[in-house]
Amino acid sequence: MPKRNDATLVTDIKIFNRMFPYLMPKRSESLIYYKMEIEMTNALNFIKQKNRDCGEKKFRLFDVVLASLARTFVMRPALNRFIANSEYWQRDEISFNFVVKKDLTEQAPERNAIVKFQPEMTFEEISEIIRNAIDEARHSDESADETTIKYFLKMPKPLLRFAVHRLKRLDEKGRYPRSLREVDGLHVSAYVANLGSINIANPPMHHLYEWGTTSVFITMGKMHRKRLLDDQDNEIIKNTLELMITIDERIAEGFYFMKAMKEMQTFLENPQLLEERPDLSQIR
Repeated sequence: MPKRNDATLVTDIKIFNRMFPYLMPKRSESLIYYKMEIEMTNALNFIKQKNRDCGEKKFRLFDVVLASLARTFVMRPALNRFIANSEYWQRDEISFNFVVKKDLTEQAPERNAIVKFQPEMTFEEISEIIRNAIDEARHSDESADETTIKYFLKMPKPLLRFAVHRLKRLDEKGRYPRSLREVDGLHVSAYVANLGSINIANPPMHHLYEWGTTSVFITMGKMHRKRLLDDQDNEIIKNTLELMITIDERIAEGFYFMKAMKEMQTFLENPQLLEERPDLSQIR
């Protein structure tokens, strides 16, 4: 039986789905795009109350998004799968990658921040991990992934091409070096791009990368006020957040994916649920 050092082989795949890696061998052939528009008034009030209670502004709306995403991955574990060497794999951990700019200027360097969560974590525990990752990224002179990339870029071009090809083959076989994977932002459960931090309200859809094992990419816009009509056609203004989600359709059925998105929306609109530890007996 094939093995990997970062995931467990999934064998109970429906017979039709088992053909997907052969019919669509690349992620670029199997992309699904989904737009979520979330009403965030309750989440805003939740953050404001949390910050009032602690006496400082240490909780962010971004924390709610990542905590909701993490809880969704806990309750819907098929989202945390990827395909390598035409096999289905269940990732051993929940991990996200996001980019941190040292300051909001074009010249400011960007740092990848990789965060890992345990399934039973609550909102405050997740928020602390995110906060520490952001602080570390902003105060470091050079990130581990930058150091690694600089090492490879010193190679002559033919040798670099061979090294990249060889590493990709090792990854397909489950032998990608653990030390590289720890700093590689494309070997995570999901990549999250917070475009709201640069004042973009309507984020674009993003593709998935063929490199690595990441099967989910999310772009997050800036929360903005939007005019809508209620059931009686009265105009109302709501605090709205747009999320654009790209997923490798091979890892989960459409019905499963839509149920997962509805659960994520529930967590985003009711973040108080994230203060309780999840009931792991209800995992689907």
